[in-house]
Amino acid sequence: MAALKTAPLRQQHESIRKTVDKLRKHLNPMLLAGNAVEVRQDLTQLLGELGKHLQQEAKDVYPVLAEGEDQAAREVAERFGTEMKQMLPKLAEFNKRWPTANDIRANATQFLKEADGAMKWLERRFIAENNELYPLVDKLDIANLAATKNPDLKIARI
Repeated sequence: MAALKTAPLRQQHESIRKTVDKLRKHLNPMLLAGNAVEVRQDLTQLLGELGKHLQQEAKDVYPVLAEGEDQAAREVAERFGTEMKQMLPKLAEFNKRWPTANDIRANATQFLKEADGAMKWLERRFIAENNELYPLVDKLDIANLAATKNPDLKIARI
């Protein structure tokens, strides 16, 4: 059976969460000075993974919902899209503010505060996407599979 379009997106969430967990292990005020190089590397990895994830969402999630007939689904997609459009410049600014390990070391308290806020926002966002946004796409995928004429992809009706 074909996988739902959101399966890779959910897998990306898990991969990004692992990077967040790795980053958080270094976000100890007592250890940050010694771990600043790893923190910057983890941050670069995290933002790179997030960028790829957002590109796939832009291809597989938002157009499908925006072009659909379900007004409620269109509104949810618009709300999620607007939130991301508002948050992306903030994440970009966060990244620019901390370009090197030395910058992180120089103002560790502020970095820790900002990093914690960004990680918490990402976690909330992923939970909301998994629970509210992606099920709308999954519903369309299942409906399309049910309507297919390919007997190998037909969903059994009870």
